[in-house]
This record gives sequence, structure tokens and C-alpha cells, in this order.
Amino acid sequence: MNDQTRKEIDKNVLRVLRDAGIREPPVRIEDVLECLELNRTFYDLDDPSLLQRFHHRITVGGSKLNLKLKRVREKINLAGIWMPDEERIIIDKALPPAKQEWASFHDTTHTILNWHKPFFLGDTAQTLDPDFQEMLESEANYGASALMFGGKLFTKEGLDTRPQWSSIELLKKRYQKSLVTTLRRYVEFTHNLPMLMMVSTPWWLEIPSDQPHPWRHVVSSPCFSDAFGRIDPEPFVDLVNSNITKKRGGVVGGFEFIMENLNGDDCEFTAECFFNSYYVLTMAVFNKKHSVSIRYPS
Repeated sequence: MNDQTRKEIDKNVLRVLRDAGIREPPVRIEDVLECLELNRTFYDLDDPSLLQRFHHRITVGGSKLNLKLKRVREKINLAGIWMPDEERIIIDKALPPAKQEWASFHDTTHTILNWHKPFFLGDTAQTLDPDFQEMLESEANYGASALMFGGKLFTKEGLDTRPQWSSIELLKKRYQKSLVTTLRRYVEFTHNLPMLMMVSTPWWLEIPSDQPHPWRHVVSSPCFSDAFGRIDPEPFVDLVNSNITKKRGGVVGGFEFIMENLNGDDCEFTAECFFNSYYVLTMAVFNKKHSVSIRYPS
């Protein structure tokens, strides 16, 4: 996604927030839907009548939904659907509340990006291209995050906090979003510092069947990417697992480590780890150039 596309998405998000009269957090999906006159219903993927009703008009990954539900489950992980001709989004009611909210913001974002609509009305050469599908989803994810957190409002408030775990918990309560989405937004859109977040399965739990690695998400700040490039998640998750303690929930560990930047300088990071009963959320923030003993594998 280039800068021009990001600016266009940000402009559309700002317009929706302004039209909905949303000037402070939290941003409620119900207020956004009402402003856009967009209907939302919840569905059950096990109900054949839903797919029988919509299968001629729903396109996912360039393929019409197959009425054989077993094949659908094997091919796609369907969380929500936008029906442009009905001004409706339908969300999987089996999802946990936090994921229902994310799916709702995601599909609502499709509706406010006017260049998305033609590709949801039928197959074209572009919609059949998996890379193009991925681009549309990436744009919707970017816009959904901006919409959930009030655009630049979250950035402004985040910059008034110290980059540490307690700030994530404070902003989570203020914006009433999940810890994962709050942490991700914080790392990507606040302080101009090398920062890193990871959502991972702790050593005492079994890795979910839909997760090929111990980590589910690894996200870095723009400043981190510029200074350190891409991170290898495997040694990082090993480092986290070796420094956390089994608990039912809450803070499960903290440590400092050294990572070498692209210029060959040793840089010190402080990491804090929080367990939400399912995953460990790790936040690592740049401190200064060297001194501690734990070294991240180069």
C-alpha cells in the first residue's frame, strides 16, 4: 500500500467520523453503522439457507461460495461479508465479541472506500487475482484500525504516554478495544521509536491448529523497520518463552535484550509480556545503545 492510498483511506475515515459526530473515544460501531445507514446482521456458517440465499452474489478470494459447507470451511476463514446491493454486512455470530467488532469495522471500511465496490459486485480479471484480493483486505484492515481508534486522535493521545505496557492498558480502557488491537495501533502509530509487538502462544499451551508457528502476529513500528529491517520471529518467540512464568493471566515476565541494527550498533530493548488467558502479548521498546547481557540472535 503506497502513501497516496493511505492518505485517501485516512481522508475517508475522517469524513465518516466527522459525519457521525465522533470527536472522542470510544468509537462505537453502532454509531458508524447508523451514520452510514448500513445494516448489520449475524449469521451461522452452519446454516445452509444463508449460502443458498447469497451464493450467487458472494465472492471470496475470487471464487463463488460453494454450497458444500465442508469445502467452504476448508477453503476460507469467513468472518464477515459485505453485500453492496443490500447495503448490509453480515458477521459470523460464532466469533468472540472482540473479533465480531473487528470484522464489523473491517467490512464497514470496504463500504466507505468507493473503489472497492465494483470488485464486490462480481468477478473480474482483478478479483480473480489473489494478490489483488490481498491488497483489498490490507486496505480494509488499515482503514478499520483507523476507524476504531478515531484516526489521529489515538496517535495524539498515545504520544502523551510513556511507551510501556501500563499505557496500553490505559488506552485500552479509554478506547474500549481489545488489548491486541490497542497494542498494535500503539506500536504502528505513536512514538517515533523502534518498537516491536508479538502475539504468541506461551510454552505451557498447545499451539492452535490454525496457527503454523508459536507466534500469531509480529508487528514492528516504522522506525524499527528503518533501523533493523525485518525481524526473524523464531528467535524472538524463543526469547520470550524463556523469560515468562506460567500464570492464569496478567503480567508474566519482563526482560532486556540487545539487538544489532543495520549499522552494526548494539541497541538495548526493554520487553514486557502480558498473558490474556489465550496468548502472550509482548511489547519491546528501544532504550539506548547497549549494556545488558541478553543478546538477540543475529
